[in-house]
Amino acid sequence: MEKERIAEINRLVMSYITKGRLKEAIDTLKEDIEELQDWSLRTRFTQMETSYNYMLEYLREGTPDPTREAMYRSLTGECVLLNDLIAVARHTEHSTTVYCQNRRKYKNLDELERVYAALCDNTEKRELASMMKGDEAGNSEAEEEHERLLDTLFHMIWCSTNWRKGDGELIARIIEDIALNVNDRAIVISAITMSLLKCFEPIKALTLITATTNDEMMLAVRATVGAVIALQENHRKIGYYPELVAAIESMGDNEGTRRFVENAQIQLLQCRETAKIDRKMREEIIPAMLKNPNLGKDKLGIDIVSESVGDEDKNPEWEKWLESSNIKKKIEQMSAWQSEGADLYMTTFSQLKRFPFFSEMKNWLRPFSPHIPAIAKALPAGIMSKNSILKNIFASSVFCNSDKFSFCLTFQSIPKEQMKMLSEEMMGNDDSNSAMGITPKELPTEEAQSISNMYIQDLYRFFKLSDFRREFHDPFGTSLNLLESEHLALLTNSPEALMRIFTHLTNKGYYSEAIEAGRLYEKAIGEGLCEGSALFYQELGYCLQKEERYKEAVDYYTRADIIKPDNVWTLQHIAQCHRLLGNPEEALSFYLTAEEITPESLPLLRQTGECLVALKRYDEAFARFFKVEYLNPGNINALRAIAWCSFLTGKEEQARNCYNKIFEQPKATYIDYMNAAHVEWIAGSNRRASELYGKARELCGNDEKFLITFNKDCATLQERGAKPHELNLLRDIIM
Repeated sequence: MEKERIAEINRLVMSYITKGRLKEAIDTLKEDIEELQDWSLRTRFTQMETSYNYMLEYLREGTPDPTREAMYRSLTGECVLLNDLIAVARHTEHSTTVYCQNRRKYKNLDELERVYAALCDNTEKRELASMMKGDEAGNSEAEEEHERLLDTLFHMIWCSTNWRKGDGELIARIIEDIALNVNDRAIVISAITMSLLKCFEPIKALTLITATTNDEMMLAVRATVGAVIALQENHRKIGYYPELVAAIESMGDNEGTRRFVENAQIQLLQCRETAKIDRKMREEIIPAMLKNPNLGKDKLGIDIVSESVGDEDKNPEWEKWLESSNIKKKIEQMSAWQSEGADLYMTTFSQLKRFPFFSEMKNWLRPFSPHIPAIAKALPAGIMSKNSILKNIFASSVFCNSDKFSFCLTFQSIPKEQMKMLSEEMMGNDDSNSAMGITPKELPTEEAQSISNMYIQDLYRFFKLSDFRREFHDPFGTSLNLLESEHLALLTNSPEALMRIFTHLTNKGYYSEAIEAGRLYEKAIGEGLCEGSALFYQELGYCLQKEERYKEAVDYYTRADIIKPDNVWTLQHIAQCHRLLGNPEEALSFYLTAEEITPESLPLLRQTGECLVALKRYDEAFARFFKVEYLNPGNINALRAIAWCSFLTGKEEQARNCYNKIFEQPKATYIDYMNAAHVEWIAGSNRRASELYGKARELCGNDEKFLITFNKDCATLQERGAKPHELNLLRDIIM
């Protein structure tokens, strides 16, 4: 069966289930399973179908059954699960993807106990060898065997389906087993996450949720991140499994897990910015830095012969470059991103993911260790000594695990002589840590945030850069906002979490989602769980205003004004909303109140003047526009306002003078040229008007946009005496 047909049947069955048409869903699945060679699935389907038919028969006969509702819910969940399992099984029969090839090899978990036992034996061997040699032998036979076993374990868990209760219990035991290396157990958690993202099963999800309370912080945090991503990706299926709903609720009851989830939520939302940051780094920041006039000189412009350089010896060309290239702002922007926990190194390391090391899927998702055979071989001898700069870098959270691996692997391409020099430079006391933002010791909360952030960045690189990404639907292509899920929203519904989410979404411009978070926070206020502040109502009003929901915005701005009266920002925004609602009289009252508080505010004077123009109170408007121009000579917005107001009141010469001043400035727009053309047309200077209209059209660069603007102004031109048929002719002349 073709891939598209399999997907079509899968969607059809799910559609029937969501509409409560379970019989049709079962019948459709029955047609799909006819040629399937997987007898365990066929048997499981037959049991479900038989149970459902019995339930229908009992209901037809009127037989009392107090468990009927629970049975119906259970059969619905089983149908949802079988729908996915059958689709995966059908794909496996026909597809040549990496996942399907491995599924044919590791179809179930029958061999898991054996591999687990072998891994335990191997761990004991390696620990013994380490004690005898006083160091971990990265190139030993035991290390190579360890990698093979780990790879088998990873693929076995990732590619297996149709988990039984005992399978989940065994994997949970592996994760808990302190006899195993913690990094190995972390890989097991990644394998479950990938398995859930490939084929959702409640037992897999429950196993991962169990690991969120592990005593080892790294495992608990990784399990939390994996559970959040996998559950959000499949959030429409959660409600069909009461045991899963209960497990999610228990996550919410655990204070530590809630904190991990809240951190992960903010970091996952932050991932939306990574593509924007990556593009800005590639297109603006890096090219700007490469234009440094000192780059390309000997030793990157550094004179190694000179003595230590003081401030008085700064290169004037460098200072000039800093000012002219606007690079200071770009560096400040990078610093702000870093303080937010943004991913700054995606651009840097995206080109370093083609090493053979990354041809193994598990290596994208494992914690960093310099003792992995492929990494140990790449590093120069002794480089990981106690005082090595490299050791401190690898112990920090500046780079994610995947990027640390990339960094190590680049040593392979460095010639021996240069490697020797580099090794010597990296040995000894390291004073560069603070400059790189590396902290030698983190508090537990900071450590949890670092682990979470690094793992999320590892996952992001996997889904954006690895060849394996084609095996999955990209979860980072979705919003990853837990508030969109009825059940997962319970994990981030504390007032503190809601406020963090609301603030983040507002600051990043996701106003629609921010409004939903704000509504939930408002509900918490109503329940007495927190207090509403003027700042909160201002922010929520602002989001509503940005979404053009002006009436609702006014309501929230008004609440802010009650809590914190006479705030100019609030008054201005209430006035703006009233103007946009077509209530200039209402708007003016708020502008005037704000004006009394800050009579010298130039933006406020201009906005009040614009409102007075709308009310045709031109003399009062002129007074404000001229005051702005007096306080800030050459202010282009003031000149625009004076020019347009002059045009409306028949003062063409005054308007013409203002537009001429505007044209002397580099910020003149096509609107300025169009308005100046209106002035000339009404004044009878038709040829000059035609030239200005032509300039406006050229600057606009979009004829449709130009005509929309022109047509809007036609009513004003008619008020100033232009005849409709002349305007039609004028439009033809311009175009």
